[in-house]
Amino acid sequence: MSLFLYNPDRKYKHNLIDEFVIRTKIFTDIFRDIHSGEMKYPEQHYLLQGQRGTGKTTLLLRLKYAVEDDPSLNKWLIPVIFNEEQYHIGALSDLWEQIAIYLEDECGFTGISDEITKHLQDKYFEEHAFNILIKALDKQKKKVILFIDNIGDLLEKFGKLEVHRLRQILQTDPHIRLVAATPVILNDVIDYTQPLYEFFKVVHLKGLDYDESVMLLLKLAELHNETKKIERIITNSPSRIETLRTLSGGVPRTIALLFQVFVDNEHGNAVSDLEKVLDAVTPLYKHRMDDLPAQQQKIVDAVARNWDAISVKELKGKVRLESKVISAQLGQLEKNQVIEKRETGTKNNIYLLRERFFNIWYLMRYGRKQDRESVIWLVKFLETWCGKNELEKRILNYVAKIEAGKLDKRTEEFYAQVYSFFEKIKPEVRISLKKNIPTHLSQKINISEAEIEKLFDRYLKEKNWNKFLGIIEYKKDINESQWKLLYETYALDWDTNSEKELSTALSDVNMKNKPSLLVFELLIILGLKEVIIAHLYYNETEDLQLALKEFTDAYELVDSKYKNRVVFDIIISLLIEEYYQLAKSFLDEILNITTDRGIILLEYVIIYFIENNSEDALLLLGSEKKESALRIIYNIKKFQINRKKVQK
Repeated sequence: MSLFLYNPDRKYKHNLIDEFVIRTKIFTDIFRDIHSGEMKYPEQHYLLQGQRGTGKTTLLLRLKYAVEDDPSLNKWLIPVIFNEEQYHIGALSDLWEQIAIYLEDECGFTGISDEITKHLQDKYFEEHAFNILIKALDKQKKKVILFIDNIGDLLEKFGKLEVHRLRQILQTDPHIRLVAATPVILNDVIDYTQPLYEFFKVVHLKGLDYDESVMLLLKLAELHNETKKIERIITNSPSRIETLRTLSGGVPRTIALLFQVFVDNEHGNAVSDLEKVLDAVTPLYKHRMDDLPAQQQKIVDAVARNWDAISVKELKGKVRLESKVISAQLGQLEKNQVIEKRETGTKNNIYLLRERFFNIWYLMRYGRKQDRESVIWLVKFLETWCGKNELEKRILNYVAKIEAGKLDKRTEEFYAQVYSFFEKIKPEVRISLKKNIPTHLSQKINISEAEIEKLFDRYLKEKNWNKFLGIIEYKKDINESQWKLLYETYALDWDTNSEKELSTALSDVNMKNKPSLLVFELLIILGLKEVIIAHLYYNETEDLQLALKEFTDAYELVDSKYKNRVVFDIIISLLIEEYYQLAKSFLDEILNITTDRGIILLEYVIIYFIENNSEDALLLLGSEKKESALRIIYNIKKFQINRKKVQK
């Protein structure tokens, strides 16, 4: 996001011209008039009127560049532009001095400022300054077209007599033509008692229509390499363009802002850039709020927090003022270009802040974080602009960035507030989001029991253990059939899983019925595996012998399909870790219970290690069994060697 959105005068000339794709009709009409006027006599003066962000500054600059570049105009007409902040101009004479300085700095004029300075102490200094300026222009056979942004601020600094004098000059002298801009309705222009009443040809810069919005979006898409995506939206989902236009009030600056936040799929610089812009406009907007009377401040606060248009009846409940008082204040706010009234076809009109970026600024600065008010503007945008799949991709990308530690805390918090609003997305996406954002926001995300049940069965059948473990904590209970499925699926696949995590997760799960033998088997297997892993790999202090005894006591309860595999796995683990005597005592206990031949083979393997790798322990085995025993021994030694390498 570029700060040049808010300071177009800082753009390179060729970039501004290239990006100028809206307000083209207004530009053409005004420039045609400028081009056709020879300024032999006073010409028509223009006032561009529109809320902030509608493109007034950009249009003034585009007109200036057009005059500069036109070979038939630039021979005799000099465009002079003054930006919004003209702090050094406090009187009409200052205006003439600044034009003189511009002519000297930019157009090769000399000596004007020095000549004006000689008359500083004269009673009629302003007249002298103006006459010197005109004399210099006549000498060079030049005229000036003056572009002044935010002229209201300038006029407020002039005394009433100076405004009268300005009108007289512009009406009678053909040397200077004025194209000005204002974000508010000027009392000087609409009040018939004021000097400039009906003096300008007023051009209203309204919100963009549909076609203009499309043109702007296509240019923005080109600048952000998103042309194909936007072309698809224009072709397949034109209603989304209309929604964006309504949401932004058709204000070009706000459309550009929303677009740049939207295309920031990587959750990169958009938030930090936005905050820089908000900081930059804070003095202006804060001044605007501070200048409002108390009742109007209260009403603006309520309208801003609502974001969507709001009725007088709704406002009454929020600001606790009488309806007639609210209506009167809304009328004044509308007149001052703060509030926009929208008719509904009934007596109950609705109201919203005219400048949507001002609304964004207000929410980001004063919105209650616990109610997520500060981001409601972006939520409204994303839910109408993004398709469901597109939104889910954004959220999953956001979660991946969090897990990889690639987001700063402010960006993480900002998007957590935004995404926690969305309910109509897949439950697995909501779960992933819920697990990765701060608790006070994750609590806002609801996952129904039915959704958890569906995911539980799905991940279990798919043996997707990572996701399965991710939803266990949301499972309130496990019924008998689910325990059976879990046992049969997980126990057969346990070599590929994390028993410790699953055992821990299951320990927090309630069961509708008392644990059956099937449940007990699973918990014994997982619990024992967890203890062994903890003891051997994490050096934890669990009593390994006690754990083995517990398993031995429960051996008869284990399904016959899994008995040998469980015992085999435990003994091999003990032998790899060189717990030879413990492995023997454990096997002796098991052999008191079973005479399974597969288990008996392990006894010879254990003796082999106890007797310092003596193959004499294998003499009693037949050749086929001896070969199996040696294969087991070879694998154990291989694991032992690898373990020691890792330890070193």
